Amino acid sequence: MFDWLRGTALFPAVDDFCSAILFLETSEEMPVPNNIQYILRAFGAMGILERINGIVFGKPYNNKYYEEYKPQIKKVLAEYGRAEMPVLYNLSFGHCEPKFCMPYGAMAEIDCDNAAFSLLESGVEEKDDYLQTT
Repeated sequence: MFDWLRGTALFPAVDDFCSAILFLETSEEMPVPNNIQYILRAFGAMGILERINGIVFGKPYNNKYYEEYKPQIKKVLAEYGRAEMPVLYNLSFGHCEPKFCMPYGAMAEIDCDNAAFSLLESGVEEKDDYLQTT
């Protein structure tokens, strides 16, 4: 769905991707592996791949194309000179079970040595004005 937003006012500005970790998942659409290649190439042509610090991919829906997506991802990253970029694959978010929520804008870290993804700050903003005493 994120790719469908390209060219609309809803798609983030390219500079919004600076130093970001891009998280993607394939959803129930289960796109064929070549479509993943086309989507990533579009992001590369837009300058997104050169700006991000890493990618986390959600577990493919029903594990469809689990192995087939990997070479497509590697191929495109190599084409755009990002073969060494940290990428974690098969995380439990999005359209899979079990799942967790990924907060937008929270500071995060990819640790490829330990195949780990960590949130470095809360994904929930605390608001004192919501906590009222009577």
